[in-house]
Amino acid sequence: MTSKSDHLKKLKDQLATWEKQIEQLKAKSESVSAEAQVKYYKEIEDVRMLQKSAQQKLDALSAGGEDAWEELKQDMGSAYGNIKSTLSKTKKAFKEGLNETKEK
Repeated sequence: MTSKSDHLKKLKDQLATWEKQIEQLKAKSESVSAEAQVKYYKEIEDVRMLQKSAQQKLDALSAGGEDAWEELKQDMGSAYGNIKSTLSKTKKAFKEGLNETKEK
């Protein structure tokens, strides 16, 4: 079974990885039309809101005692699933949008 500290480290590392991916998407979005940028920035903001919520839950998980550990751990799993799904959709939309821009 994974210890609380191991689990927290894994979650923190994943948040950091997603932050880097978000920054990469933001940089890529600067090469598209203004109209597309608005769409991409909205999608990035959606991911950032989920990420902020996950960070708050992670902070609560870090501060929580052993009694709350299992409940908070499940809640974090759900939050991370939402971020992963939303980030994946955003990356796909960026890729499709960038391909369309190159074809024009």
